[in-house]
Amino acid sequence: MEDNEKPIYLDQEGYEKYLKEIDNLKERIHANDTMRSSAFNAGASDGWSSSDLSEVERVDALLSNQLRSMIAGLKRIVIVEKINDNDLIDVGDIILVEMEGIGEESFKLVGSVGDPFATPHEVSINSPLGAAIYHKRIGETCKYSVAKNTYSLVIKDKLSLTEEEDNKKSL
Repeated sequence: MEDNEKPIYLDQEGYEKYLKEIDNLKERIHANDTMRSSAFNAGASDGWSSSDLSEVERVDALLSNQLRSMIAGLKRIVIVEKINDNDLIDVGDIILVEMEGIGEESFKLVGSVGDPFATPHEVSINSPLGAAIYHKRIGETCKYSVAKNTYSLVIKDKLSLTEEEDNKKSL
């Protein structure tokens, strides 16, 4: 299945962030249009060169492509609901896993774009790792692929935020 055909799984918060990002892109395109108008009006005599205008046009093309992609993605969004099952891995859970060749790692499974700088580290259910563990049970072995490499992990436990903070302190 092509990437532009795959469902995009989001929780309600992730969906709201997705819509906000579309609005942000529209605002950035509008600001870029204002810069383009300034470039045309100022002309080269006021310090604008053709390379400045080319950069504005390049940014416009990038933002417009990203906006079109996100708008097209709206048709593929599937809103996921949290299931109340203590043994089932779900959106919002902080998970402890044993990763083959790496050791124990913990992260939060999110129904949006994961933030690698968040504490705890976030993994999206749309990523290969997130998709592999979503709705799996504690104790299950899961495999996921990135590029042409396949990895294996065992889901060890679900942690509370307090346990996550305690684990970081002990490292």
